[in-house]
Amino acid sequence: MNSQYDVHGVGSSRSEVFGWLMQRITGIGLVLFLMLHFWVQHMPTGFLATAAEYSEILKGLGEKGPEFAGAIAEGKIREALPGEHVITYSKVLERLQAPLWKMIDIMLLFFALLHGMLGLAKVLGDYIQRSSLRKAAVICCWAVTLFLAVQGTVSVMTVGMN
Repeated sequence: MNSQYDVHGVGSSRSEVFGWLMQRITGIGLVLFLMLHFWVQHMPTGFLATAAEYSEILKGLGEKGPEFAGAIAEGKIREALPGEHVITYSKVLERLQAPLWKMIDIMLLFFALLHGMLGLAKVLGDYIQRSSLRKAAVICCWAVTLFLAVQGTVSVMTVGMN
C-alpha cells in the first residue's frame, strides 16, 4: 500500500492528517485539564467551602427572603454534611482571581471546543456528500466554535469584575 493512502484506500490530504493529529493532541490535553479541574473542584482542597462556611452562606440566604427560607426548610437547599466540602460562588471567584487558574480554565475550554469541533467536522464529512453543503456546515460550526471560545474567554476573564 502506498504511504499516501490511508487504511481505507482513500487519499489523505495534509488537512486530514493535521485534523487527525490535532484530535489526538486535544484529546490528551482535554484529559489532563479535566483531571486537574475535577481534582480542584471536587476534592477537599482550599477551593471548596467547608460545611461551616456553607452553613453561614445558607444562614445569609435564609435571611434574604421567605422563598429562600422556605426552600431551606423544605430541604430543597440542604445543609452540608459534616466533613463535606461544597462548591460555592465565592470559592470559585477566589480561585479565579489568580491568572494561572484563569488560564487553566480557558485552556480547558479551548481543548474541549477544538476537540469537539474536529470530531464534528469529521462526522459532517462522513455524512454530507455534497462538497459545497459540507463546507457550509463546517464553516457554520467553526463560527459557532469561535463565538463560544470568545464568549467563554470573556466570561472567565471578567469573573469578579464589578
